[in-house]
Amino acid sequence: MTTMVIKNDGTKEPYNEDKIRASATRVGVPEDLQLSMLEHIRGRLFDGIKTHEIFSMIKEFLHKSSTPYLAMKYNLKTALSQLGPSGYPFEKYVALLLSDIGYVTKTNLIIAGACISHEIDVLAEKDNITYFIEAKFHKNPSQRTDVRVALYIKARYDDLVQVWAGGETRSWLITNTRFSTDAIKYGEYQKIRLTSWGYPKGEGIMDLIERTGLHPITIIDGLTQSDKTRLLTAGVVTCQQLLDSQNQSLISPDLLSRVLPNLTQICQKRI
Repeated sequence: MTTMVIKNDGTKEPYNEDKIRASATRVGVPEDLQLSMLEHIRGRLFDGIKTHEIFSMIKEFLHKSSTPYLAMKYNLKTALSQLGPSGYPFEKYVALLLSDIGYVTKTNLIIAGACISHEIDVLAEKDNITYFIEAKFHKNPSQRTDVRVALYIKARYDDLVQVWAGGETRSWLITNTRFSTDAIKYGEYQKIRLTSWGYPKGEGIMDLIERTGLHPITIIDGLTQSDKTRLLTAGVVTCQQLLDSQNQSLISPDLLSRVLPNLTQICQKRI
């Protein structure tokens, strides 16, 4: 009998070990540890199990393994949704990700178009192409970025390029969640570059994070809400920034001593 899993959006799908292995490979779980992890899950599966319950099993297993820092990586989707409540920390986070792979970035700009002026979350330049980036942040990790956002991006871009004199340009929509089907269809047709959770395959935001090692600061287990607010207000949006001694006074010495060994591991680049 097929074991059905209830996803976060309430829909059901058959339990698929290939998906578990794919996510484990992405976060760097060694092959031998993956096999033990799957055995751990199989012994606790039941029909109607929820996705977050499977993730809890995985995190429990990894916490007790020789690589406990990998458990934090399974918080990534939730951690991205905590780069708020405003979208400004996410904009800074996107800029840091892109800077790490060779883009020259600026954030929170006002640029005049032919008709009106527009707020640009991130302006990025690489290989003589300038990207007008909308960093669309959602507090709910299950909320999709829909086609209305893509329509707005296209209208804004059309107004900007009429008077832009800085060379070749493209529009780019980056979000911490998923795109709706129509948003992808429209974005591809209009040549809007799209980056989301799981899209494009192998090039989504989580893939970029894994390659650069720039995990959001909110991924750290043990941070209180006041800790997160203090860090984000200070502009500390990545775990990498917490390795800088100048930022370490922003959390308690006790928590710092517990998380520092894991941070060193989680911040390793995989490019």
